[in-house]
Amino acid sequence: MRNIIITVLTAVVITAALGFLTNWWFAALMGIIAAAVVFIILVRNASKELERLNEKAQKALYSQNFDRALRIYESGLDLGKKSPFITGQIWGMIGMIHFMRKDNEKAKPALLKSSTMNWAAKGMLAVIYLNEKNYADMENTLKVVVTAGKKDGLAWGLYAFCLEKINKKEEALKILEEGNKKLKEQDDRIKSNILELRNNRKMRMKGFGDAWYQFMLERPPMKRMMQPTGPVHQTGFKKNALYRG
Repeated sequence: MRNIIITVLTAVVITAALGFLTNWWFAALMGIIAAAVVFIILVRNASKELERLNEKAQKALYSQNFDRALRIYESGLDLGKKSPFITGQIWGMIGMIHFMRKDNEKAKPALLKSSTMNWAAKGMLAVIYLNEKNYADMENTLKVVVTAGKKDGLAWGLYAFCLEKINKKEEALKILEEGNKKLKEQDDRIKSNILELRNNRKMRMKGFGDAWYQFMLERPPMKRMMQPTGPVHQTGFKKNALYRG
């Protein structure tokens, strides 16, 4: 919000100052250009602050200090005073941590506030709705997921898998076929699951790897769970593991 106020004030001041020296149309144009430049600079500065916040939080997650990671992200909510676009991103990260700790009571309100651009966070919210048997909100949320994650096969796979879970196999197949077209038939995992559903078999999601298991819809194979590829504990966190789509 602070960035927006500064941007508007820049436009007003520049326009007013130049208006007395030149014509008002030119002054207004210069005011808009100056405001745009200022806004871009302010957004970049806020984004850099968010990057530093993410680095600190990821280190805490890697050390399995989840409470510290949550405190770091919560402290960053003040960045929303500078840029309203950042708040939704931080709420998404907070919600994802609570979700992967299986604390849906805290995860749900945070995920509801998450940015629609973070389709993985919205995907976790859809899973919560699935577990609550709130299928209408689940499907509405999954539509948001594939809108933001239209270039990611996992987004389409998650949508279809959730539909399959509630015995909507025909709808699931249509979603996969739509996703296949959006991805220009380049994701073999989507094409493989289209064949599975066409042959009346269950979808196979393990090809999406760790990013899939973060949605807590299937347990990872024991062999994967025992692989020494970085510290993992019962919540499934690895270094830089939070998948944001």
